[in-house]
Amino acid sequence: MPADAPVIVVGAGPSGLSAAGALARLGVRATVLERDGEVGARWAERYDRLRLHTIKRFSGLAHQPLPRELSRYVTKDEFARYLRDYALRFGLDVRLDTDVTRIRRDADGWIVEAPAAAFRAPVVVVATGKYDAPVVPEWPGRETFRGSLVHSSAYRSGSAYVGQDVLVAGFGNTGAEIAADLVESGAERVAVSVRASPPITRRDIVGIPIQLLGMTASVMPPRAADWIASTLQRVAIGDLTRYGLGPAEWGTFTVRHPPVIDVGFLRQLRAGRVEILPAVERLTEREVVFADGRSEPFDAVVAATGFRNALADLVDLDGEPAQAPAGGAPARLAHRLYVIGFRETVRGDLFETRRDSLALAREISRDL
Repeated sequence: MPADAPVIVVGAGPSGLSAAGALARLGVRATVLERDGEVGARWAERYDRLRLHTIKRFSGLAHQPLPRELSRYVTKDEFARYLRDYALRFGLDVRLDTDVTRIRRDADGWIVEAPAAAFRAPVVVVATGKYDAPVVPEWPGRETFRGSLVHSSAYRSGSAYVGQDVLVAGFGNTGAEIAADLVESGAERVAVSVRASPPITRRDIVGIPIQLLGMTASVMPPRAADWIASTLQRVAIGDLTRYGLGPAEWGTFTVRHPPVIDVGFLRQLRAGRVEILPAVERLTEREVVFADGRSEPFDAVVAATGFRNALADLVDLDGEPAQAPAGGAPARLAHRLYVIGFRETVRGDLFETRRDSLALAREISRDL
């Protein structure tokens, strides 16, 4: 059976499109398989107030920067349009509504299976990313809770929670932004459940984007970089103990995970419009029980509890589930089977996406 394309890319998010675009520039044709009905749909469906935390200059894909007329921090709808335009500009072969269920080895390449079709190619790039499958903890009593319980991926706007008591479970960037949005939209009470205090920083410090500071410090020894970051935090933000947030319990550069970037949360916290509560222990019909034993009634819980990658569910390596490579860089899982978009970074996911896609395209081009 002849191959459908020299390369199949699974996923038409930023990593998949950038890889396909970089390959196209080198004369290598890739077919991109996307489960959604439109390129950029995942970005368009995210919560209304979302903007990139990374600056426009370092957030474009391979060979095509973001439009100059956009603001420094691009909105999620602007970025979704950019992704659609990118696919058109490079003439990418994107097959929409194609939900890949399995990738398995073939005698001379790989078979990529979807419910209505199967594709064969000598080279496959998995670009489903770190944020593929929402994770909601199996809290005891979850099924009996009579309030609303949604994952943050299903949250659109605080307008649906006007007058309600809402708990945001999880304190990362998404949890912090949703909490601020709930307050601004008119929720009666907003609380955030925090398991471990994260490092917090402003998006810009004295006019300098925090991304640039992160890129500069990333070349230093991690502990030295964390010391500098914590010093900047103390100067720019101050002591948050009185508001329920203690010192950061982990370092951005040591664990290679971005800090919480403040875009309105701290203002609401200091004004007393957001309260900090411990980790969620379990749920009852009307209340949330926390790790310190207290229980509080809430009308709704938004689980900002992250995602997992679906690599192990998707890729079969001779009977063994695939695992993301250490560091998440573009890597070869097996002969002519690559992954991109799994990197843990403090320099910005989109910054790494562009660099990684160019390197991956060069490697695949040489190989073919």
